[in-house]
Amino acid sequence: MSRPKKTDGGHNIDPKDLEEMEREDQEPREMPKGLETQTGTCRFCGQSGVIHTMFGWSQEQIDEQVTLNCQCEAAQSYKKAKERREKAKKRIYELFGAGAEKPVSEEAVAIMDAAVDAIENKGMKSITVDLGHGVRGKVAKMAKESIKVEHSERKTQTYEE
Repeated sequence: MSRPKKTDGGHNIDPKDLEEMEREDQEPREMPKGLETQTGTCRFCGQSGVIHTMFGWSQEQIDEQVTLNCQCEAAQSYKKAKERREKAKKRIYELFGAGAEKPVSEEAVAIMDAAVDAIENKGMKSITVDLGHGVRGKVAKMAKESIKVEHSERKTQTYEE
C-alpha cells in the first residue's frame, strides 16, 4: 500500500525540500531513551492496547493504563470513579492533612481516606468524623455521583455573669 504523495499545495516549495519531507515520513521514529512499547489488555472488554512506558512496569500496571485508555463503557465508568476517588482523597489531605491550616491526627485522616473507598464502592453513603474542638469532617456521595469533602467548624461563645 503506497502512501499518497505530498504536494506543495499550490505553494512554491523547493522540490528538494518536498523529497526530504517524504523521506522523513517513511523513516521509523525512534523511541526516547528509557521508554519501551508495551501491550496490555482492558480488564473489562479484553481489548488489547499498546502504550509507551518507562522500563520496569509490571503487566498489572500496563493493563491498568490500557484500561484507563480504553473507550468501552465499563472502562470509562471505572476511569471516572478512579478520578473521583483521587480528587476526594487529595481534598481530604488539603483540608485535614499535615499541610492544612489546622491539621488533625493522621488516624482521623486515614479514616476519612478509607471512607472514600467505601463510599465509591457503595458500601456507605457518608461519614461524619467529630475531630474535637468544634471541628468536623464529612465525606459524602452526592446525587450526581460526585464525592463531597466538607470541613466545618462550629464556634460557640457563651458568657455567664
